[in-house]
This record gives sequence, structure tokens and C-alpha cells, in this order.
Amino acid sequence: MYRIEPEGPLLYPSITTVSGMRHKEFLQTWYASMAGKKALEMFEFLSRNPHRAEAEIRRVVGRKWETQKKIAAAASDYTQKAADFGTLVHALCEDFERDLAMPTRQQIAERATAMRESGAFANESSLSDLCDRVQVRLDGFADFVRDFAPEFVEIEQTVVNHTVGYAGTTDCIVSIGGALLSGDIKTSKRVHGDYALQAVAVINAEALLDDDGTQRPMPDLAGGFIIHLPEKGGYSVVPLKTGEEEMAVFKGLRSAWGFLEDDAALKEVSEPKQLLLSLLTAKNGVGLLA
Repeated sequence: MYRIEPEGPLLYPSITTVSGMRHKEFLQTWYASMAGKKALEMFEFLSRNPHRAEAEIRRVVGRKWETQKKIAAAASDYTQKAADFGTLVHALCEDFERDLAMPTRQQIAERATAMRESGAFANESSLSDLCDRVQVRLDGFADFVRDFAPEFVEIEQTVVNHTVGYAGTTDCIVSIGGALLSGDIKTSKRVHGDYALQAVAVINAEALLDDDGTQRPMPDLAGGFIIHLPEKGGYSVVPLKTGEEEMAVFKGLRSAWGFLEDDAALKEVSEPKQLLLSLLTAKNGVGLLA
């Protein structure tokens, strides 16, 4: 949720929250797969440490709910780990954009350490290995900057649309080849098509929103694209569809987000007249009873 004024109420859902309303049936299978993988890892631990098997089995049986939660949380733990890594890479790319210089190894380590102290990367045993993985992404980002020569017009800029009712933050607004574009950095395994829903929301924003609540005119953006920084290194630039069709889908998801399901089940009735009255009232059709 976003505030429009620094001390104001939470007013609008974020772009990522709205776009996340889209049903993703494949996630159910993935959640189950991750839970199964976690359970197998626990069995493999027992296989590698047979002398601890009896005590571990007693612990698991004695704390069934704790074990069940641990297995069920496998998918969310994985997602949080990936999100933490993406946050670290984004922060360092932002430093790169502002300073127009590659962050040093010390700066990478300092950012990573600060996040660890805040609870991120709890399962990362090696800070050096983490910094190595980050460096691969930063090298890819440096290659993008060299090859595309973007002019960074706005960095980590919040945008807002009062008419539809949402706000969000774009990683950067850049000028490339004379056109203004919204760019987002992704460290995911692949570029997902639903990123277009985030981009189209940025492009159709009505104003830029600064941290102090100041609203500035929204520039006319020609489109949106992804700067993909994969694990193997390098980069790819992927343009996104941001037309009327994509915006219509986003608006539909915004309506779905605002749906109050508890209000849709009306009070119980005990006779036909009450039933009809309740239904017609709900449809704003009271006049039909006359």
C-alpha cells in the first residue's frame, strides 16, 4: 500500500500487489513440489547421519505442527530468499545509476551485511559467495549500460494513478535513442509475460510522486522493458507489450483487488418476500417491487 502524503493514510495498492491478483494455477503444483523437496531433504539428512535418526524422529513426531509448518513454508522461504537477493542487486544497480560507477567489492559486502543484520540471507553461509553472485549481475548491468547508453532520467521513482487507484515504483525512467522508457531490473530465472502488467501500469500513471508528497507531471513514456540479469551472467533486454489490452487486464485486476467478499454474503432471510427484497436491494432494483 502507498501513501500519497508522508504521514497520510495508506491509500492505494501497489502495482505489484494488483498484478499479483492474476490467477497462477501452476503455483499450486510448485508449492507442492517445494514441500516434497523439503521433506526429502529431511530424509536425506537422516540417511547421512544415521546415528541421529532416532533422536530426530522423536523430535519430529513430538513436534508435528512445527515440522509441518517447516515443510509447508519451503516455497515461501525460497521466494523470500530470491526476493532478498533481488533487493540487494536492485540497491547496488541504483548506486551504479546514481554514481555512474561500478560498486566496489567493499560496497557490495557492506550492503549485504546490512541486509543480513536486518534478517535477510539467514541461510547464506558465505558472504563471499553471495558477493560473487551479486558481482555477476552487476557485470551484466554494466554491459547493458555500455551497449545501450541509457540516460537515467528518474531512478526508483514512485508513480501514481488517482483515476484507477494505484501507485508503484519503477526502477528507472531512461532516455534511449531519444525515447523515454520505463525500465525494470529482474534477476528471476526467466522473463515472465506478466511483467507487462507492471510496465503498462507505470506507463499509464498520471503523476510522479516524490517522497515528500510532491506530485510532478508524468512524462510521456514510449514503452517499457526488462533488463534481465540471469544467474549465468550477461544480460538481455526484453521489450514488453503495454497497449490497451494489457491496461484493460490491469484495471480488471484492480477491481478484483477492491472486491469485499465479506460484504457479498447478505443477512439470512426467513421468508420469500425478504429474499426478493434483499436481492433486489443488492442490485439497486428496489423500484421493481412497486
